[in-house]
Amino acid sequence: MNALQDVSHLLVSSLAGFYLGLLWLRFLLQFLHADFYNPVSQFVERWTRVPLRPLRRLLPATGRVDLAALLLILLIKLLELSLYAAVEAHTLLPAPQLIFLAIFALLSQLLYFYQGAVILLMIMSWVVAAGGYHAVYALLAEITEPLCAPARRIIPPMGGLDLSIMLVFLGIQIAEVLLQHLGNLLGAALGL
Repeated sequence: MNALQDVSHLLVSSLAGFYLGLLWLRFLLQFLHADFYNPVSQFVERWTRVPLRPLRRLLPATGRVDLAALLLILLIKLLELSLYAAVEAHTLLPAPQLIFLAIFALLSQLLYFYQGAVILLMIMSWVVAAGGYHAVYALLAEITEPLCAPARRIIPPMGGLDLSIMLVFLGIQIAEVLLQHLGNLLGAALGL
């Protein structure tokens, strides 16, 4: 790869990763009924509204599941992977292989997203004073609560120290390893 390819790869990866992160956050906010009036939620809604509007006509939200956001997430990942293949290999990937790679990359990205959210939650829990309010911390707590609540039943907080977050972090890492091995097994079985 030459320098131009490396730079283009970096730019595509960074822009797609950032926007996919916003879309995942948008999906999770609706799925978990997070606080819509949180300033971070408002930011995410504002930056994802325009591309989701036409997709919502095709796929309206069904309860907590925002199908339009999921479709846009998949389309952006497919475009990103297609651009990589075109730039690096000067070819297009076959549709089944492209879809397979996109789905596993998105599941992996969702796990990395939660891993980052748990790390930020842990760091911010030390910084945000007890009883204080910070918009990012409040949103992270809402998004990670479905993972942290069961872990707190196993490891309850001790004197203001919540060690259950480490259990959640370990669980996410185990899920990443299992997902990678499942992807390899399925890819080999399908001949991809």
